[in-house]
Amino acid sequence: MGLMRGAPNPAGRSSICEAPAGEFDMIHATQNDKVTPDRVEIGLKMAYLKTRRDHNSRVLEGFVTLLEHFQKNHMALSGLLQEAAGLIRSLFKLRYVMIGLKDQDGTYKYEFMSGMRDDSWAAHRKKVYTLESFALNVPGWYKVGVISDLSRVYLEENCPLGPGYETSVNRPALLSQQRSSLDSSLEADFFNTLIKGPRDELLGWIEYPGTVGGKLPDATVFRNIEVIASILSAAIMYQDRKKRTP
Repeated sequence: MGLMRGAPNPAGRSSICEAPAGEFDMIHATQNDKVTPDRVEIGLKMAYLKTRRDHNSRVLEGFVTLLEHFQKNHMALSGLLQEAAGLIRSLFKLRYVMIGLKDQDGTYKYEFMSGMRDDSWAAHRKKVYTLESFALNVPGWYKVGVISDLSRVYLEENCPLGPGYETSVNRPALLSQQRSSLDSSLEADFFNTLIKGPRDELLGWIEYPGTVGGKLPDATVFRNIEVIASILSAAIMYQDRKKRTP
């Protein structure tokens, strides 16, 4: 139903007749322009091109990039995992990303990274974990905060890592600073997103800190990295099946 003279509207004018001349011309033209298939197609294409430039679209393109590895005749798992580390870091502006995997002996070790200093990465490469290391309560380790079934938070204030751990921190000079807000990130904060198999077995994990802007990742970042963890899980299982196939 049209606006009646004297009836208020959300713009604060009593009727469409009181709209400025330019605005009235635009409304009038829109109402009288013929809607053709060509105009509909152009509108859809322009909206699509605009969407391609936003962050969510770039995240989706990152998923596609990882999935394209499955289309190769000989998928190199190491190439996929290395690309995943770089994508996660760049898409979500994280300071670094590390990916660890289950070894043949049942232990868990860091294997891939993006953004780590050489000496810090060398220190991480020497670390060996067991399945028990990923339990929610491990005396003498970080206090674990549960974000979801797959994602966990380890905050610097709850960090009883013991002597010498500074060598594995990417920027040790920034340790022991005070947290300034609920969304600010400290140097030793980090997050794990678990890579799990179809029977809930732990295949590996993605480890990452706060953003380059000193903030904690938001909920959307956690969810997107969980999706990437699912892609990596499928790749690991696919590679494992190929090894066992005669």
